[in-house]
Amino acid sequence: MHPTHVAPGSTGAPPDRTLYAEAGWISPWVFHALVALEEKLLPYRLEVLPLPLPPAARDGLEAAAVLGKVPVLVDGPLAFSESLAISEYLAERYPTPDHPRIFPADLGHRARARQVMSWLRTDLHALREARPTTAVFGPPVATPLSPAAMADASTLIRVAQRVLAERPADAGFCIADADLALAVMRLVRSGDPVPADVRGFAEAVWARPTVQVFLRLRAQAEAAAGRPGSTAPPG
Repeated sequence: MHPTHVAPGSTGAPPDRTLYAEAGWISPWVFHALVALEEKLLPYRLEVLPLPLPPAARDGLEAAAVLGKVPVLVDGPLAFSESLAISEYLAERYPTPDHPRIFPADLGHRARARQVMSWLRTDLHALREARPTTAVFGPPVATPLSPAAMADASTLIRVAQRVLAERPADAGFCIADADLALAVMRLVRSGDPVPADVRGFAEAVWARPTVQVFLRLRAQAEAAAGRPGSTAPPG
């Protein structure tokens, strides 16, 4: 088990809350769940499991959370898998003003955030294959994008620019920002062309302390395994 994380502003009491992650530290959905917890300033324990999941671990997750996959959040007597279910639960269980907001207050902006997050999980297959998360959190890919991946990249840029154009000037962080930034970093990390506004957005999200927690944990895991890792975007 990984040492307990105690978020800033918490009491420091042992948390009755556990996030189950995967030992490769390449899952975008573990990334989403961990960033959501960190943004909420909630203390939690981190349990890191190998993939493929050992049968006993899979059976235990299924018994607790219905589906035997990571991420899984256990919060007291409740347990959930699926990253979107986890962030939605955290947003409702630990609302503002007692905890920072991770979804927009405005109904329309909140629906847009959910739209973008759902789309990122069900589309852009060619881009995800050509620029996998291993190329985001580890060494970049030098292979040129295929026509299908280029089309996906063009769609991603269009969507990102539309989302940024709709964003109010005083908008705070939204958990959808983490997902969208990760998608854009698929291009940035491998040196593919990205407009300055979209790249700036992604790199600003990547610099957030909550995202840096995930990147540090990955770097620590890589160092412990004797594998060199790279998480910084190219200059």
